[in-house]
Amino acid sequence: MKTEERHAQHELCIPYVFGRLNPGNRKQFEAHLETGCEQCKRELSDLYEATALLPLLLKQEAPPSGLRQRLFSRLSTKRTEQPRGAKPAPTPQREAVEAPVTKAPPHSWYLYASMVMGALMIVGLLLFLNDQLRTTSELEKKLSDLQVQVQQKQDILGILQAYSVEMLQLVSVEAGSEASGKIFWEPEKRRAVLQVVNLPAQPVDKQYQLWLMKDKKYFRVSEFDVNTEKSNVFAVMTLPVGDKKEIEEFAITLEPRGGSTQPSGVIQLRGATK
Repeated sequence: MKTEERHAQHELCIPYVFGRLNPGNRKQFEAHLETGCEQCKRELSDLYEATALLPLLLKQEAPPSGLRQRLFSRLSTKRTEQPRGAKPAPTPQREAVEAPVTKAPPHSWYLYASMVMGALMIVGLLLFLNDQLRTTSELEKKLSDLQVQVQQKQDILGILQAYSVEMLQLVSVEAGSEASGKIFWEPEKRRAVLQVVNLPAQPVDKQYQLWLMKDKKYFRVSEFDVNTEKSNVFAVMTLPVGDKKEIEEFAITLEPRGGSTQPSGVIQLRGATK
C-alpha cells in the first residue's frame, strides 16, 4: 500500500476508539494497522491516552441536601416496627453512619457519553490540525527550496547564453584523481558558473573555496559545499574582476568553514588562463 493511501485511514481512528465502526470498516481498519502504519498507531495511542484521562475531567457531585436526615428518619421508623420478642439490633453510632452512594440519574450517562465523544472529537481535531500545520510547514520549505533551485538554474542559463562568455577547464593537481571542473563567466557582468565533478565530500567543519589570481595574488571569490561523494555541483558566483586579461588562474582549496582570506589548504583543482 502506498504511503498516501495508508494515511487516508486517519479519519477512522476516532470512531474506532469509540467503537462506532461497523464490522466491515473495523476489519478493514485493523487490517490496515497490521501493515505497520506508524502514523495511525501513534494517533490511536494518543487517543487512548486522552480517553483514559477523561473521567478526571468530570465534576464530583455532592449528595442531595437533606439525604442524611431522611436516612436517619427511615432507620428510626424501622426500629419502631420491629416485632415483639425480637432482639433489638444494636444502635449504630452516629459517627459510623455514612450515606450510601446514590446512583446517578440515567441522563448523566448520556452526558458522560457526550463529553467523551466531544473530547475525542476535540483531540482528533487538534491532532489533525497539528498534522496539517506540520505538512504545511514542510511544503513551504520545499517550495522555498524549489524557488532557490529555479532561480539558480535561471542564473546559470543566463550566463551560458550570454553574448560573450569565457570558459576554463580546471584539473586536479593530485595524480590519479578523477576530480575536475569548469568555470564559465561573463566578463561584462562578472557573473560566473562553477561546475565541479568527483570532488570528495568535505568534513563538517570545512568548505571548498574558489580563488582568482590577479597580479600573482589570490582573491577570494566564494565558498561552496559538496555534500555527496563524487557529486556534480553547480554554483553561481560573482568575480572580483571579469576581464580575462586580468585573470591569471582559478584555484579551489579546502578551507575552514566560513572561508579564509588567503588560501591555507592544499589546492584541489587549478586552471590557468595563460
